[in-house]
Amino acid sequence: MHRLLLVMPSILVILLGTSVLSLATPSPDDLADDPLTSFIEKNGGGGTGDGTKAGQVQNNGAIRNLEVIGHNDIGNRGFNADIYAYKGFAYIGQWGFGISNIPKFCPSGDKSGVKVLDLRAPGIPIVATLQNPPRTSAEDIVVYTAGGRDIAAIGIQACFRTDNSIPRGLQLFDVTNARNPVLKGFLPSGDNIRGVHELSVVQRPDLGKVLALQGVNYSETYDAAHRGGLRIADVTDPAHPVEIGNWSLASIGVTNQFSGVGCFARTYVHAVSASHDGRTAYISAIDGGEIVVDITTPSAPAFVRRAAYPVDQAGDMDTHSSTETPDARYLYVEDEDECQSNDSKQQPGWGFLRIFDLASRDAAGNLVQVGEFRTENSLKSKVSNGLYSIHHTAVNAVWGGSAKVAVSWYSDGVRILDITPVRSGTSRTPTETAYFVPPAANDPVGSCACLGNSAFVWGVVVTDDGLIVISDMNSGAWVLRETQ
Repeated sequence: MHRLLLVMPSILVILLGTSVLSLATPSPDDLADDPLTSFIEKNGGGGTGDGTKAGQVQNNGAIRNLEVIGHNDIGNRGFNADIYAYKGFAYIGQWGFGISNIPKFCPSGDKSGVKVLDLRAPGIPIVATLQNPPRTSAEDIVVYTAGGRDIAAIGIQACFRTDNSIPRGLQLFDVTNARNPVLKGFLPSGDNIRGVHELSVVQRPDLGKVLALQGVNYSETYDAAHRGGLRIADVTDPAHPVEIGNWSLASIGVTNQFSGVGCFARTYVHAVSASHDGRTAYISAIDGGEIVVDITTPSAPAFVRRAAYPVDQAGDMDTHSSTETPDARYLYVEDEDECQSNDSKQQPGWGFLRIFDLASRDAAGNLVQVGEFRTENSLKSKVSNGLYSIHHTAVNAVWGGSAKVAVSWYSDGVRILDITPVRSGTSRTPTETAYFVPPAANDPVGSCACLGNSAFVWGVVVTDDGLIVISDMNSGAWVLRETQ
């Protein structure tokens, strides 16, 4: 399973802040704070209209070498976000943001919160809710065991960043009894900041600590305490979490986070994952690319190197997130590029999967890209319906060793890849072995044309017994299993 890590007994030119090819300012409602909200701003939501959907029909679904064994539409709430599976339960978060004149885009009421689903029961019913504070979203979740208790860590973001009365930060629940969760603690991200966007949890027996690595967007610009976008918290006692370190993009020369290349010109800590030994943080920084930071001493993180993008693509990278393979040899990097073909450096098409060799270095000491994968739709410069960018990856050593990866790909559903050709050096392209595209479903929230009547797979996780659990923003949670 991705993002929970247990410790066992350049030639590249990235113009960070120095070459401002596109200057942008945040909207009054801070819509353009990540690639998807920026896309919605440009494609039908934007805070200028009423958020109605276009009503176009994308497809009736597609499936190969997978079978559907469960589905729950999560009460047709929409805006379903990340999903995590642990000990027979799935935890599905909810996206959201603030537009002053369209309050429905901020989750509220009984449809909000992280929903807990029983994967063992027919229909994978909702059995509990991990409730986020009012006027917030709860997108990202990690569940882990520490001190004999199961703990859920949730990233909480304020729908309206400048309203400091709204809580934002890291929320921790005891889910040892998943049907009866108990709120244990909350670690604020600080004033003027939106909150925790994506997170990972690392267990460090060498330190006797459990660490939460948090991506706090635009900290370098907005945080009242002037901290960096990587925040490291000691959550060993979930009732009393405490921040013990942070790392800033400013330390490597980023002076303007609203700079970069293409239709989403930004440089900030979007997401953070970690190495299996818990001593390295992989920071995905949009147009800042993928950055490797040493967290051996959590209170003093230090820059190590970058992942070297091809020169003709460096600059507009839209680096969204990353996942290390179970054997710690390769790093999957997901580029959420929604510009298609209208930017100056990226190749035509949408964002795709890159594979970097963690054991190789170029002349500048940076990681070397050894493979990539694109779906057929992601190669196209225009597709009439949906959004065909990669989003997340999931690995599980029991399920697929270090050769298999499950990939969520928005309107291209979930793709199962075998990277054996890359590992053997016979090809730079993994083999696609299976896929599932959910049937097109209406966007219950009515946010924009891009979500209307589409498949829109946000998250994916794989369990030890081979269940592939995905979240579709529109149609809810799906449970799959390979058929060969």
